[in-house]
Amino acid sequence: MLSNLISAIRGAWQRIEPGFWRRMKPRYRWAAGITLFVALYIASGAITDGAARHADTTTPKTTDLPSVQVERLVAQHRDASIIVRGRTEALHSVDVKAQVDGVVQALHFKEGDFVKAGQVLCELQINDRAAKLDQARAQVAEMDQKYKANVALAKDGYLARTLLAESATALDTARASERAAELDLANTQIRAPFDGRVDNRYVNAGDLLHNGDKCALLIAPEPFLAIGMVSEHDVGSIKPGDPATATLVTGETVQGHVRFVANSADATTRTFRLEVDLPNPEGNLRDGVSADIRIPVRNVEATKISPGILVLSDGGVIGVRTVENGIVRFKPVQIVSDSPDGMWVTGLPNSAEVITVGQEFVSEGSRVKAVVNGEGA
Repeated sequence: MLSNLISAIRGAWQRIEPGFWRRMKPRYRWAAGITLFVALYIASGAITDGAARHADTTTPKTTDLPSVQVERLVAQHRDASIIVRGRTEALHSVDVKAQVDGVVQALHFKEGDFVKAGQVLCELQINDRAAKLDQARAQVAEMDQKYKANVALAKDGYLARTLLAESATALDTARASERAAELDLANTQIRAPFDGRVDNRYVNAGDLLHNGDKCALLIAPEPFLAIGMVSEHDVGSIKPGDPATATLVTGETVQGHVRFVANSADATTRTFRLEVDLPNPEGNLRDGVSADIRIPVRNVEATKISPGILVLSDGGVIGVRTVENGIVRFKPVQIVSDSPDGMWVTGLPNSAEVITVGQEFVSEGSRVKAVVNGEGA
């Protein structure tokens, strides 16, 4: 069977075999045959590759697109706020000082005590001050009697008016000495000038105080302030009476209002002093605590995002990456306010698909497959 097939093929070839091929030596026939086979093989591969490349250009490979996770965010009405870094400050704080010399006899407070206006804080030894007051009072009584007697004599014409005037002057001098002695004695008791909390004690019993030496530091609980420095770009948007919120580093949040905005800038920083009144009825606020002062200035359409999705453009602009029709777009944003549960920004459309996972692996103009958070791939 096989031999018959081979004989048939050989006979067919002899009928169509060209004359030049019969005259060719066998070794040349083999070389020509091999060359022809190789050329046909290469040509068939080029045709196949061209067809494959044509298929690649006409049919996009969607399965090779990188996937990113997006979240559909919708803008909301939001108060835009100016945020100022500052600190708390007591409006009334004073070092209570001695006004006379003396040795501290007793202290009538402990650090942290709340005291009333007029309460004695430091008591000095009176020494001979009481005796000097008694002497001054006796002098006043004597000069008063002499003056009254001289008045009667002057009415009867037995005393010159010049002597009556001298008597009146002596009585006034005695009374001034009495008041000075009373004041000197009273100043041995150093009193609180207003209601407040004693924050520091400078002396102990037995210490010698001179006029002007400090006894204690007294801080009034109200009003309390939050102070900061506002930039020249924002100062025009703030006015006294505006509502304000101070968030303290200790965790407290206090509602207040703007008390004062400076008209003159700091020559070095070109910023303006801002003061916010803070209620402190319980006296819990402390002086010098760091605070973020937030002042709402206008209503805007803002979008709430996680701070973790913010990126920087090549030009250093802060923004987020979104997906529009499968293409990555960079959107610059401006921060309106932030809170522990998110950040509010402007600059996004009313509705946007914002990349939340994978934004660091794609760039502006990239084609991606967007997977909406919660919907799966």
